[in-house]
Amino acid sequence: MRVSDLSWFTPPTEPKPAPPFFGQERALKALEAAFRQGGHGYLVGPSGLGKRKRLLAYLQDRPFPKEELVYLPLGEEAFPLLLPEGQGRALVEGVEALLAEFTPALFREKGFLYAKSLVEARYEKEAEALLKALAQEAEGYGFALLEGEGGLRLSGKGPMPPELSAKLEETVLAYVDVRQRAEAEVAALRRGFAERFLLPKAQELKRRFPQAGRYLDWITETLLRAAALEETLKLEKLLPRLLVEGGDRVVYEPNPSPERLFGHLEYEMQEGLLSTHLGLLRPGALHRATGGVLVLEAHRVWELGSYTLLKRALATEEVEPISPRPEVKGPRLKPAPLKAQVFLVGPPEVIAFLEEDEEFLELFPFRVEFSPEIPYTKENVAYLGGFLQAEGVALTPEGLSALADEARRWAGHKERLDARLYRLLDLAKEASAFKHPLDREAVEKALLAREERFGLEEELYLKDLEEGVVALEVKGMRVGEINGLVVVEGPLPRGRPVRITAQAGPGREGILSIDREVGLGGQVFHKAVLTLAGYLRGTYASLGALSATVSLVFEQSYGGIEGDSAGLAELLAVLSAISGLPLRQDLAVTGAIDQTGRVLAVGRVAEKVEGFFRVCQTLGLTGSQGVVFPKANLPHLTLRKEVVEAVAKGRFHLYAVEEVDQAIELLFGRKAYWVHDKVREVLGEFRQMENGEENPSP
Repeated sequence: MRVSDLSWFTPPTEPKPAPPFFGQERALKALEAAFRQGGHGYLVGPSGLGKRKRLLAYLQDRPFPKEELVYLPLGEEAFPLLLPEGQGRALVEGVEALLAEFTPALFREKGFLYAKSLVEARYEKEAEALLKALAQEAEGYGFALLEGEGGLRLSGKGPMPPELSAKLEETVLAYVDVRQRAEAEVAALRRGFAERFLLPKAQELKRRFPQAGRYLDWITETLLRAAALEETLKLEKLLPRLLVEGGDRVVYEPNPSPERLFGHLEYEMQEGLLSTHLGLLRPGALHRATGGVLVLEAHRVWELGSYTLLKRALATEEVEPISPRPEVKGPRLKPAPLKAQVFLVGPPEVIAFLEEDEEFLELFPFRVEFSPEIPYTKENVAYLGGFLQAEGVALTPEGLSALADEARRWAGHKERLDARLYRLLDLAKEASAFKHPLDREAVEKALLAREERFGLEEELYLKDLEEGVVALEVKGMRVGEINGLVVVEGPLPRGRPVRITAQAGPGREGILSIDREVGLGGQVFHKAVLTLAGYLRGTYASLGALSATVSLVFEQSYGGIEGDSAGLAELLAVLSAISGLPLRQDLAVTGAIDQTGRVLAVGRVAEKVEGFFRVCQTLGLTGSQGVVFPKANLPHLTLRKEVVEAVAKGRFHLYAVEEVDQAIELLFGRKAYWVHDKVREVLGEFRQMENGEENPSP
């Protein structure tokens, strides 16, 4: 079937604001299910779809509870506490106010100083009475009482009488007891005086923050004990650490190392020792996302060694900060509750690797899958324009239609748009450099500039064609030769014709692929050759086993070959080689086949058509040249404007076929049954030659 109407271009379309998940309804439903159930998930799809940015845009206006995370010291440990929004800061300020009351000025008030002086005077009087009694008794023995840095002693001539020595020891013990009782009463006085100021404030804090009662009791007791014993406290060891306060609870962490993911304690050198305190505790992304969502790149989590730790945190629902080196002295941190939803983002190959881990699927039950293509509709084109405008690209309706055309070409389908929005955004920005706002002409200039940047290899190939270095004909007829079509992969994939030749003779080896024999053909390529052999057996079964050896080769091809898209071309070359009937060289052929003779769809048909068109332009268009391709590929003909115009003017031709016989009639220029009869005739002659029979006289 000749194809003449190739019109497919997008009409001018006005942009309109785009929702984050336009065209990705499946992904949106999965994401909404994840938020309804509060489960973790992962976003999967090819790079360039904007998975992470779409998710962040979707979450931008979503409300999340903003609980505040506070770490409270408690002796050698520190434990976490989640408080409603605003209460974390209030608790810290309340503790700071309590500590501010604990100053030396507290014990310089007149009331305290007067009470202290009374206590000290009373005990001083008792001590003086003990010393006076000892001095009088010592005087009776001719000894004098002396008081110095070494304590109390008696000085006199001769040895000290035993009874006086016993009296000295008794007095010293009594004196020490008086001093100790004096210090204890002063300490009790100091504690009582501190209680009068601190306890009301501490009780008020406990009333406001009953969750922190254990910590407030501990800090109050620590302050009262320090007041009684006149100790100096390091306030940084008493203060709580407000780790998470307010802020955006949708967190994207681009560098998810263990320290940045789970938080960590920094440390410092003091007096030659490494030490730390809660003031040096740094929050991790899992802390900062408390009550909200944490978004991570899956491959970065794996690369930076955080995957196992993340799984443990999700399984236990706890976030344990990374501890410092063992020699660092500081508080032992209890894990904080994990109150964030975690979403991993990655391409299919990374996610497929993680999905092999059963724990991964248990911990991340929600698969949010992005399609690489979205339906081509007027609404989606308008949304595409709205997305580009939101990214700062000014464009006309004609410019948007040109960009949509390119998205359809990348998708390889008239009714689909490539969903890699950020790849299209790059093209739009490049086109904007030519004209602002960009229009169709600017887009075409940007595309031409890209083709030139990546076009050196193609330019050299076409030059080799002109000079005859590459042996290829695009006119006339040849036996056992045909122009197949392949795609050269690269930043800009390009189609090219390749000369396929076949030679046939008597034998029992069947179809012999030279490329396969030397290791250039892949498994799918080999499958196509075996399928071809199956077609021959089925079509010519009346002759019995094939008595032919047919060699096939891709001429001047020195790299690996994979795929089955040359199956139809190979079959036609084989039939030509066996029958001795020539094939048209002005037609290139692409298409896979099955064993029954049906022609099957192949990939990148538009690039293949354009590739043969360029070659014909280079060697000279004759008006008869064209491409034979599977009818199933008609929706994939997103061809450049110059090819569409050439077909419309009859300078180039396209033929869509469903069956092998249709291709036979096009390439041989004869009815298919006549070609089959000729093949049967030659195969019969080959059988006779194999059996040692002489050919009958004509």
